[in-house]
Amino acid sequence: MPNKRSDAKRQFEAVEDLLTRWLKERRAVLGKYTEIVVTLDNRLYDEALELRQKALCELLVDYVSAGHFEVFHELINEAESFGDDSCALAERLMPAIGATTEVILAYEEKYGNAKGHTEKLKRDLSALGEVLESRFVLEDRLIAGLHNRHRRLVKKQAPQFP
Repeated sequence: MPNKRSDAKRQFEAVEDLLTRWLKERRAVLGKYTEIVVTLDNRLYDEALELRQKALCELLVDYVSAGHFEVFHELINEAESFGDDSCALAERLMPAIGATTEVILAYEEKYGNAKGHTEKLKRDLSALGEVLESRFVLEDRLIAGLHNRHRRLVKKQAPQFP
């Protein structure tokens, strides 16, 4: 029968893999966001901009959904498997992360399938950038407070070879 430590270590390793994939998605979101900013700065308002907007909106929905329905859930499961007080941090951060989700999904609803809106796009894109920055800071605090904290515990538990 597996002991609690091995279960916690397995949970940690599963979350490590999940976070690696999810943070790659984050980089894709930032890359597409940057492409749109550059396009707007060069005053290129055309079909390419609409295609980039649609791609960004799809990435945003995928990223936010993975966070809420998979990553955060697994981080909390990991915290519970270690039996420490790190769940309290998640309880404090999740409402703020949820508030950013609402703004991101409103952006997606406005720009995901719509054509036009270019007169407000720069302003809305700037606001989205601020929300994404805030969200990423919150997510990083959550990862550091739960997962990275557990990384040290997993390393301490690992057998040391001469």
